[in-house]
Amino acid sequence: MVGIIALSFSCLTLCVGLLLLRSIYGERLQMEARIETVSVLQLTGLSDEPEELHLPLIERIFYPLLRSAGRSLQALAPSGLKTKLAKRLGLAGLKVTAEQYSGWYLVGAACGMLIGVFMVLTGGKTGAQAFFLSLVLAGGGAILPELKLRQHITKRQVAIVRALPDVLDLLTVSVKAGLGFDSALLKVTDKMKGPLPQEMGQVLHEVKMGVTRRDALKSLAERTGVKELQSFVGTIIQADQLGVSISNVLQLQSEGLREHRRQVAEEKAMKAPVKMLFPLVLFIFPTLFIVLLGPAVLQIIKQFANM
Repeated sequence: MVGIIALSFSCLTLCVGLLLLRSIYGERLQMEARIETVSVLQLTGLSDEPEELHLPLIERIFYPLLRSAGRSLQALAPSGLKTKLAKRLGLAGLKVTAEQYSGWYLVGAACGMLIGVFMVLTGGKTGAQAFFLSLVLAGGGAILPELKLRQHITKRQVAIVRALPDVLDLLTVSVKAGLGFDSALLKVTDKMKGPLPQEMGQVLHEVKMGVTRRDALKSLAERTGVKELQSFVGTIIQADQLGVSISNVLQLQSEGLREHRRQVAEEKAMKAPVKMLFPLVLFIFPTLFIVLLGPAVLQIIKQFANM
């Protein structure tokens, strides 16, 4: 009974705190978000009304609540956390705002707390045990969106690294065929699929909007966070400044990336026996010894029993 009262008080305190934050910071945060949205729409010349009307009803209801919860959470966070989270969402390639994803942290914590309440009601825990269990599950639920975000970032960066040599080969062939660099990027976006061609399409879009090719390529390197792509962008910018043939640079970059990939594969292959040692010792060898020595041990025990 004490545990239920403590959990109910904790949930009530959390709700009251969120409402207070909403009343204090809600109007200012809504104004800042609206100004940011209007600025983006003015730059792109688009309207968000048709896109919102085409969304499912659940998303039109749930996402505003999620953004509201995220803004309340960011009111407590340091000022640079929103910028850092927005950058990481860009690295993951997720088309959600920082406010929406911040709301998932609260959703995860609330789900963990509800699971804790259910376990307390069905398990008969004491007050201290109930509070500790709910706290642990709430923290675990809040960590899940962070783990998912890291997984998205890693998966996307691996896909970019794997696609980079093939993209460079297509760029090399296109440039040697007489196309310009921008036309070669357009050819990549037409012929290939994946995060890297999408990012190159974003580069072309920025160039059409008036951004210089150098700045657009630098933005590409910052959005992806891949060292190989950053090296490629730096080489292209330097070749453009010095007047070096881009086709030769692209070919050298492609060969270098393939050689680096081969070296990484060889390094992983050399580490494989060491990594296999512990599973062999802990799982395979004991089972093998039981199969080989088990009958002999049973016979020895039987002989001693007969004596």
